[in-house]
Amino acid sequence: MIFAKLSGRNKTAAAAQSAVDKVVLAGNPNAGKTTLFNALTKSNLRTGNFHGVTTSPSSKLSDGVLYVDVPGAYAFKTYSMEEKSAVEEIKSCSLVVNVVDALTLENSLNLTRQIIATGARTVVYITKSASLKRRGGKVDVKKLSAYLGVPVLDCSPKALKKMIASGNFPEVGGEKCSLIEAYDGGNLRVSRADRLFYNRYFALGCFIVSIIAMFFLAFHPLMPGAYLKGLTEQFIDFIGKSVTDLMQNEAVISLFAEGIIGGAGGVIAFVPQIAILYLFLSLLDESGITSALAFATDGLFEKANLSGRAAFSLVSGFGCTAAAILTTRGYSTPGAQRRTVAILPFVPCGAKLPVFLTLLSPLFENPFPAVTCLYFAGIAISLVISCAVKGGGEGLLSEVAPITLPSFKTVLIKLCFYLKGFIIKVTGIVTLFCIFSWTLAHYSFTFQYVPADESMLAAVSRILSPLFYPMGITDWRVAYAALCGFVAKENVAAAITMLMPSGIELGLAPTIAFCTFMLFCPACISAFSASCKEVGVKYTLKCTALQLVLAFLGGYAVHLMLIWL
Repeated sequence: MIFAKLSGRNKTAAAAQSAVDKVVLAGNPNAGKTTLFNALTKSNLRTGNFHGVTTSPSSKLSDGVLYVDVPGAYAFKTYSMEEKSAVEEIKSCSLVVNVVDALTLENSLNLTRQIIATGARTVVYITKSASLKRRGGKVDVKKLSAYLGVPVLDCSPKALKKMIASGNFPEVGGEKCSLIEAYDGGNLRVSRADRLFYNRYFALGCFIVSIIAMFFLAFHPLMPGAYLKGLTEQFIDFIGKSVTDLMQNEAVISLFAEGIIGGAGGVIAFVPQIAILYLFLSLLDESGITSALAFATDGLFEKANLSGRAAFSLVSGFGCTAAAILTTRGYSTPGAQRRTVAILPFVPCGAKLPVFLTLLSPLFENPFPAVTCLYFAGIAISLVISCAVKGGGEGLLSEVAPITLPSFKTVLIKLCFYLKGFIIKVTGIVTLFCIFSWTLAHYSFTFQYVPADESMLAAVSRILSPLFYPMGITDWRVAYAALCGFVAKENVAAAITMLMPSGIELGLAPTIAFCTFMLFCPACISAFSASCKEVGVKYTLKCTALQLVLAFLGGYAVHLMLIWL
């Protein structure tokens, strides 16, 4: 049995048994389960100061113990799909570490009592006790342990892991006491910041201002994003020139200069602006503003047949559509989940950022206003689509996190995690795509090295090009770039910079029409797979077909309107 003290020759056998034993981290939403899981297992699962970050159980073996991080739950009588998965894991483990938030301890103990009632071996682990002390409150762990009848811990994750490995937990003893004797909530009145952000107009206004500020810092020519992007481009060009100067073969030079450096390198140059995007999203998450936004805008979202919880998904959609789709797993009704999954591809993800900038930069010295308008247009379109999609509504059941100053370390870890994923994707998938595209664009069907206009890629792309004629786009290279976005949106920018090194030459009307097409078009293959997993293949195919039709019709309509003006 795990957690028993080991001695003599039984150590080996007991250690082997412990490898299959399971410790479940369970508790209310936003109690700090995933943060504790990351510390115990040295993982990098996504955390956030809002309800519903964990949507399905995650597990990892560490020092012979299988740790499982489960979605937040309020009770064994499940309200959502994610709560059901949490309860199932609790019923089949060797030990439950019940993670409770010191600031909301009285509410957290409802689930604690139900876990204890199952007979499962339980340890209560308290988080955010430092915040409670700052508010004048305290928890007496010994008295709380006597009150609950199980060990109660207020210690570091490292100390908890040692106790789990050895099985030495504090003894439960002392006189039976009341909860009032064990816990003092202190001055838990709502702060001035909380009152402001719980106001729907202030919360919504703050969010809009934050997004505008994010785009301003990222895109305005005089701001850090554009400046750092320019330096990154210079560095990439320097590396490319230094390497190609050592080469002799014309085809190899072209592959490296145009395919790898021009294509994938052109996307890598957007890292500074992507960093600003993810920095703002992380700050909104960790400060509790996203949580407050969901609470404050619940009534507004109801008008679009959504609940305030959709705010979590929509904000997540700015980063990655596939990740945003996964946040819908915890919705209480299938109808609400399907509706949200249907509208999320209309919210521009971070991968569309390089596409919009690649298209708009040749036309606008300052692309900041145009890109900002596209992102807000995406949110508006998603809400309009939500009003038209059939299905039942959903009530909002969510923990509202207090407004706090974000931890610099936590924000930095999240930012590095997001940027690492983006860079790996570009240096892996996008680079392979660029090599494949370059090959098709420089060889004929007889495998002779030819100019791009005589290549296999040109011949195939010209068959599809007429679909884009009503947008004013006749260049087969642009048509090919558009279709590449169904694999990964970064591929669109990579294809344009690779196939058109001198710059894309579209007028105002075709450019805005093409941006409209990209705004409406279905998300990447990762988002498609996530949607199939969450709402089924049939529904996903219907949504994809509708989005594709809307993308072409939207592009046609915008081009027609602009040439008439």
